[in-house]
Parts: sequence; C-alpha cells; structure tokens
Amino acid sequence: MLRIFLMIYSLFLSSVSLAHNYQPLQVAEANYLAENFPLHIYIDHSKSMTIDDISELNLDQSNSTSRINISVERANYWFVFQMHNQSEQAIQRIVKFDETFLYQADIYYRVKDSSSTKKKHKNTRWFHDQSGLAVPVAERSIHNRLPSFSVPLQAGETKTIYAKINTEINLVTVGLEVKSPYQYAQDEQIEIAGYWLFFGMSLAMFIYNLFLLISLRDKLYFHYVLYCVTFIIFVFMYSGFDLYVIKSASVHYLYIISISISFVFLLQFVRTLLETSSNLPKIDFCLRFLMALFILQSVVSGINTHYYYLIIYIAMPSTLFLLLVNVIAYFKKVPLANYALFGLSWYALGVFAVAGVNAGILPFNFFTRYGFMLGSLIELVVFSLALAYRVHDLQVNKSTLYLNLYKAKYQLEKTVKSRTAELISVNKSLQQLSQEDGLTGLFNRRFFDQTIAKEWMRLKREKGSLCLIISDIDFFKQFNDIYGHQHGDHCLRITSALIKQSTTRSADFSARYGGEEFVILLPNSNAEDGRQIANKIKQALKESHIIHSHNPGGILTMSFGISAVIPDQNNSVEQLIKQADDALYQSKENGRNCITIYKESV
Repeated sequence: MLRIFLMIYSLFLSSVSLAHNYQPLQVAEANYLAENFPLHIYIDHSKSMTIDDISELNLDQSNSTSRINISVERANYWFVFQMHNQSEQAIQRIVKFDETFLYQADIYYRVKDSSSTKKKHKNTRWFHDQSGLAVPVAERSIHNRLPSFSVPLQAGETKTIYAKINTEINLVTVGLEVKSPYQYAQDEQIEIAGYWLFFGMSLAMFIYNLFLLISLRDKLYFHYVLYCVTFIIFVFMYSGFDLYVIKSASVHYLYIISISISFVFLLQFVRTLLETSSNLPKIDFCLRFLMALFILQSVVSGINTHYYYLIIYIAMPSTLFLLLVNVIAYFKKVPLANYALFGLSWYALGVFAVAGVNAGILPFNFFTRYGFMLGSLIELVVFSLALAYRVHDLQVNKSTLYLNLYKAKYQLEKTVKSRTAELISVNKSLQQLSQEDGLTGLFNRRFFDQTIAKEWMRLKREKGSLCLIISDIDFFKQFNDIYGHQHGDHCLRITSALIKQSTTRSADFSARYGGEEFVILLPNSNAEDGRQIANKIKQALKESHIIHSHNPGGILTMSFGISAVIPDQNNSVEQLIKQADDALYQSKENGRNCITIYKESV
C-alpha cells in the first residue's frame, strides 16, 4: 500500500501545475549553503527526453523542496533551478546530490561558444557533466563518492541549471544542495569525521570481541562478531566509501545484501543471548523463520535490485517483533534480556528513522538520516557490555564452582585421610592380631618364622651373628593340673611380661613358640649375650616368687637353650632352631632351672 501511495504521489507531482515561479538562488555569499530550496521538477517516465526537450518545456510544475522521494523506478528525474551571482567577481558553486545510489547524475547549463550557430541560443552551447554510479569516482570532475559538480558564475550572471538523475532502486530519498567550495569542503570533513568515528568505535568493539572469541571459543561471540562486521560493511557501502576502491555499480548495490545478512546474524545473536530455544521455544521458531526470510530477500535482491524495497517491508516489522521478544524475555526474567531490550530499542529507532525517510513517511533531517548509525553504535556497545557481563557472570560461576569443588575436594581429602587413618589403625590392629599371641601379647609362632627368615637373610649379607634362645616353663602341665588353667594363663602372662622387660633393644624379638615355650631372637648378638638375657629372665622369675608346689624349689622356674651362629651357606635357620632346642633339652636333663649353650655356638 505504501509503495502504491508513493507512486500516485510522484505522478501527482509530474502532472499538477503550480502557480509559483521561484526566484533564482542568490549564491554570492562566501559560506553559501542551500539545502531545502524550491525548484522545478519534471519526471520523464519514458526516459527518452533530451536536454533540448526539457529546456523547451514551459515548466510550471514545481516542488516545495529540493528533496524528493523516488518511488517510480523506471524514470528520469529532472530538476531545474537558477543561480544568480549578485557579486562583482566570478565565483564557483558546488551542486551536490547527497546520496550515493544514483546510477546517473547529470548536470546541464549553457556556456558561451562563439562557434554555435543556433538562432535561439546563438554563441552558447550546453555544458554537460556526468556523475553517479555509471561514472567511476576517479573519472568524475569532483572525485567524491557523492555526485558533485562545480558550476562557474561570472559577476552578475544568472545561470539556469538542469540536473537529471535516475536510479536502479526505489523507495529512497535524495536531496539536491548548492554550496560554496569552502562550505562544501567543511561539511565533507565533518561528515567523513562522523563516519570514521563510527567505523573506529565499531572496529574497536569488533576487534576486542574477536580476541575474546579466539580466547573463549564461545559461539555467542562468533554471532556478535559476524553481526558487527556485516553491519560495518553495510554502513561502509551505504555511505559510498566502497566507490573509492570499486568501479562496478552492481557491486555497490550489494549493500542491500549486507544489511539482510546483518539482520540474520542479529537474529541469531538474540536467539543465542536469550537462549530462546529453551526459554521461549515458540518465539524461537518465529525468529528462525525471519532468518530464512532475510536470507531469501538477500538472494532475490542480489539477483534483481528492483526488489530492494522488500527490505523495508521485512526489516520494520522484524525490528518491532524483536523488541516484543525482548520485552517478553525481560518480564520472564530471562538473563541479559534487559541489555538486549535497551540495545535493540536504540537500533529500532535508527531503523525506523532511515526506513521512514526513504519511504517518505518521515521528514529528512540529521537524526532521521544518520540516526541508524547512532542507534546501531549504542546497540553494539550495549551488546558488548552484555557479553562482558556474561563473561563476568561465567567467571563468578566458575569461581564459585571451583570454590565448591575445592571445598568438596578438601572435605573429601579430609574424609579420606580420616578413613585412611582409621583403616591404617584397623589394619595395624589386624596385623597385630595376626602377629601377636592373644594370651601373652608376645608375637606368635607364625610371625616368628617370618622374622627369623628375614633376619637370617639380612645378617647373611652383613656377616653378623644371630642368637636364638628357646625357653620352657618347668613342670607347667603339673602347674595347670594343680592350680587350674586360669592360673596357668596368668602364669604365662607374667612370664611373657618378664621376657619383654628383659629384651630392651629395638631389634630384639620375642614370641610364644607354643604352649609354655618361648623364643627370643637377638640379631648381632653371640651366645654370651644370650646367656645374659636368659639370666635376667631367670632372676626376674625367681623374684616373682610364683608358687609351684610340684617344682623342687617350690616356686615357678624356667629352662633355657641357647645357640648362636653367623649365617652363611653352610648353615640354616632350621639348624639354628634345632641347636637351641637341643640345648634346651640338655637343660631339662641337667635338672631344669638352668641355662645351656649349644657347644658350637659363637
């Protein structure tokens, strides 16, 4: 409907007669600037009329401003106005169109030529200068991305200017300006400074987030970087800076594709930022549909620029929908929805402003023309802050996770350490139980066999002596028969305690060999050392004065057999035990309560 309305409006302009006859522009001022001035306009739908045809017309049609909205694609737009130099010296004035997408931009005015023989314009001819996308920047009379022309005016001269434009796209706005060279250069510098401020800030955010993408490998940064770079490309081409490096008009029109692809990455960024696939699944489907629509539009517009206007019809409702999505996400308390809503609000204002101007809905001014750059820049900054906050939030969550993991690890280590200590204690207890004799507290026969084998091997390497004492309580069976087994067990415990007291070295080893028999192992000791230990035990037992009525002395006594050898290949553990046992037998034969050393002991 909008397009039909604008087409009717343009036809209206080309057919309605107005009574105004505008006065020439008085352009002599040094800082002269005319942007919105009245002029005559004629629309040549056939695109066949020449400058001579146009100059012969009695142009009553006029436009209230030098800015128009082009809604009919296949036409030539003719602008006619006059400039008057009211000063007393020659001047130059610049006539400029303020958009880059004009395919043809031509200017005509008459100059003196003595060779001309035409009756109506004797001694003058048409001066013709060309610009627009059909002419590379390097070949233009003024090397500028915007179609610009220099017009000389002699003192007191009035000159009629005919300007013709056409474009391959529609639903765009274009304005005609007249400036002094100084004003032209000053405005150009300010405009370029504004553009490059935008490019500089956008590139800074692009590079910063590109490094974060490389560092973090987060797909959200990937979508942001792609959106950022495609939008920068769009602004670069839309503003015409690409014309300094390329000559093809068709390549310049690719900015239509760049804005469509930019929308695709914006939608994908919002999807990833708000996690719509899980938080808003139905809306996520709509966003994916819009992405497909923009991709289709970019393909269609790339094939035929005639369909450029589709971007306006798609972009405006899509931007509104994006705003609605972020409002819903905000009230659903989706993380980072506040950032997205704030950033997209500015972007939406910019999109509606530039689309409204191009569609002829909104008046042209600085904010409606360049507001999309300001809005998008704010949006890029806000999105970058959202990513920074997300990184901070991830770092906080990561730190919290690490802290919880550290606490859990510490607690686990503490528990493991405690359980390990308990297990060591239990194992030690079990080991002691497996090594000790339950009644006497001395080591048992099994552990004695293991220990004597180890000591034998060690002393064999070291060439040290090993002494073995085997002792036996005299008449212990009769003691049990007379006093009972409980007294017998008590007697065994007392005897074991005396043996422990008598073996003070850490290397000394004592064990219950079986029944009332005990063994004492003395590493690095000879037979005489064994005699001394046996005498200690014998004396201590005597002092204990344990009554044994069946023993000749009336008290409990013990008999001892001692053997000592230097372990080598000529003897063995079994021989040592047998020798000590033989010595014990000899003590029994000698009347008991005595100590016998095996005769071959060392």
